Parts: sequence; C-alpha cells; structure tokens
Amino acid sequence: DGPCLVLAGPGSGKTLTIVNRVKYLIEKQKVRPEEILVVTFTRFAAAEMKSRLCLVMGKRDLPVTVGTFHGIYYGILKWAYRMNQENILSETEKYQILRGVINKERMEIFDEEDFIQDIAAEIGKVKNNRIPLEEFVSEKCSADAFRNIYRNYEQHRKELKKIDFDDMLVQCYALFRKKPEILQGWQKRFQYILIDEFQDINRVQYEVIRMLAAPRYNLFVVGDDDQSIYGFRGAKPELMLYMKQEFPSLRTISLTVNYRSTEFITGAAARVILHNDTRFYKRVQSFRGRGQNVHVQEVLDEQEEAQY
Repeated sequence: DGPCLVLAGPGSGKTLTIVNRVKYLIEKQKVRPEEILVVTFTRFAAAEMKSRLCLVMGKRDLPVTVGTFHGIYYGILKWAYRMNQENILSETEKYQILRGVINKERMEIFDEEDFIQDIAAEIGKVKNNRIPLEEFVSEKCSADAFRNIYRNYEQHRKELKKIDFDDMLVQCYALFRKKPEILQGWQKRFQYILIDEFQDINRVQYEVIRMLAAPRYNLFVVGDDDQSIYGFRGAKPELMLYMKQEFPSLRTISLTVNYRSTEFITGAAARVILHNDTRFYKRVQSFRGRGQNVHVQEVLDEQEEAQY
C-alpha cells in the first residue's frame, strides 16, 4: 500500500514487474480486478500489457482497466459529458484551422507545413504543462503572434464544439477540480493505480493521476529517468525526482539488472548518460556477460548510414 517508485533500466523487466504486481494484488491481496487501473503511453503498450496479463493469469480475461492516459481521460469525459467520436478534432481538422489562423497573421514563413507542426506542438506544450499563455515564450514566432494564433485556434475549436488530443487531459483536470463528487466516484472505482514508462509523464497527466490516487495514494509507478525522449511533447522526467518531496513515505525500488544487453553495451550507455545533470544515480549490471566491444561507426549522412 502507499506510493512506490520503481526505477527500472532498459531490459530490466518493467512490463513483467507490473503484470506480476497485478497478479499479486488479485490473488494474494484479494483486490477486485475492477479496482485496478494500469496506465501506459501507447495503445501498442496497452495491448501488450493486456495480453501479458491474460497469459500470467492463466488465460483469464479479467476486468482490469488497462489503457493510455488519453484513452482513460477521454473515457471519463465521455461518461461525464456524453461525448462521442464526433466531438474529437481530427489532426486534419486541427491543421486546417491552424493554416487559416496563421494565414491571417500575414507572417513570412519559410516552410508552412513545418511551421504549422511546430506551432501545434507549442500549443500542446502550453496545455499539457498548464502554462499561462502570457508566460509562454514561443521559439517559432513573436509572443504576440503566438498568442493571437492560440486564441483564434481555441475560438474556432470551441465553435465546432470539439476537443483536440491535448484537451482530453486538460478538460479531465478541469472536470475533477470543478466537480469533486465526480472525482470521488472515480477515486472509489480505482483503488490501485499502476503506471508504466513514468518518465514520459507531463504536468497535467501527473496532476490528474495525483487527484485520482487520493486519498490512499496506492500509486505504483515504473520508469527510468534516463530514458525520457518526449521532452518536445512536454514530458517532465524530473517529476520522478519531485515525487520524493511530495510523498515523504515514497518507497523506491531499483531494478538494476539488464537482461537484454551485454556489459560492453550497458557500460558504454552508462558513460554517456552520466553527463545528465538531473537524474537518479544507478549502476546497471548485465545478465549476459561481457559480450563484444562496442563499435562506433561515423558516416557522412543518412544515405551512407543506410548503405553501411
């Protein structure tokens, strides 16, 4: 019971750990499967988690909720607001709105498609990290131009009565803040929460999970701060470090054996990642012996790399 952070390096069996904890909760602790929530970052990972769980439970398909952050938060919104697929803004519609809004700004743009994608990513950053619009500094255009684009985009989206991908998170946060009775209902439903790839979590995802886990905080998160690759999408691996301050009773477990790679590979990776400033120190051991030395190949460009 209570909050637990599992620091799990590459090839250390993250999925296996989560699946076996679910099995343990159901079989040994007699927790009802309906009260368990498992969150992943991709639909592929969620599908893999479900099939692994089914296998470990003797091919029984149990009503454990397994899904992505977006899928679960959208499910909550769907239940609260009677939403359906027609309320979701497709990527095509999103870019059409942005194209129209940006054209009105009469800006000089070198590559329109790249610019639209970059602005869409920045809008996502504002929403995912709950940054006040006045404080956000765009890397792609002036502060005034970005604010105009953002406000006009939001106005068009609301006129269409649609939400975009990032709104699924933001609106779920707003719903829980606005209607505590709805939050309490979901808190009772999910007594135990497990999260995979926790290093890729962003601020708004973290805030909603924190609300959902209260007041018991049976929060079991698995991740590796050294493997965070979604900074461009607003991921905050430092939230793993922040958890220690937020939950003084946090238990930390390190899975330091890599069952996938040889010593030469884990050693080379460790020497590179050692240069990161904000990280948990960990010493990874290899299960597969020394192996062959790492070969570094320098190439001229991607053509030569593909050829090599």
